[in-house]
Amino acid sequence: MTEQQSRSSQWLAWMNDYVDAARRFISEDPVDVASDEERELIALKMALYARALTLFEGALLLLENDRQLDFRIHSRSVIEATMYLIALDRNPDFVARMKDDDFKSKQSRAALHLNAKTFSGTDDVRQQLEEFVARGLQGAKAIQLGTLLEGSDFDRLYRSYRDICGDAAHVSVTALNRHYIEHPNIGLATLTIHPELDDDDFKVTMTELGISMTIATLLIMKVKAKTDVWDEFQTLLQRYRALASDGHDTVPPSKQDEND
Repeated sequence: MTEQQSRSSQWLAWMNDYVDAARRFISEDPVDVASDEERELIALKMALYARALTLFEGALLLLENDRQLDFRIHSRSVIEATMYLIALDRNPDFVARMKDDDFKSKQSRAALHLNAKTFSGTDDVRQQLEEFVARGLQGAKAIQLGTLLEGSDFDRLYRSYRDICGDAAHVSVTALNRHYIEHPNIGLATLTIHPELDDDDFKVTMTELGISMTIATLLIMKVKAKTDVWDEFQTLLQRYRALASDGHDTVPPSKQDEND
């Protein structure tokens, strides 16, 4: 087994253990809330964590099946969920911005269907869409992802998110270069399905995915009064730091200690 294969195996073991601990974490007793406003905020945080964990498990399945590029693309959504969790943790009023963003998105989609050359809905559906669109945006604005982490200690996550978008998730010449490899000497080209990541891309993807899931867990731990898996997550964090220390920065120790 090569050194790279050994490290990949260690990462896979870490991810599997993290999923196991996180599943037990979310199955613990429900969180008590004191007000409707608090209930809404906590519900969104918990749902974001469940989404992040769902996507994290998906990334694990892809990596276990050697779908490395798919794994990299999938990790982007885990980072995004964590970015929203950070924004909610820093400012509870961000709930209103999320609602506005959702309303604006629905408005845009409804108008798109109404303006289509062919509309397959019933007259009742058309009327409902028209009435909804007629309400207007009511001041609702879309969330700009680039602003979520401004001033945060974790602003690097947005840079990682954008790198994955441009390099793997979105259609671009750079992304397509992974699939189309020219061989000038013989005048031919090779098409590659499920291309492998090089060592650097794998390490960066894995460390960013890992720290995103770790940050998400720490933020949810702030919501819960107690947990029986605290020590396990501390051990997982230590293992993460050891795996990620190979040439890549992790959470600054001083900031991590504050979270601990």
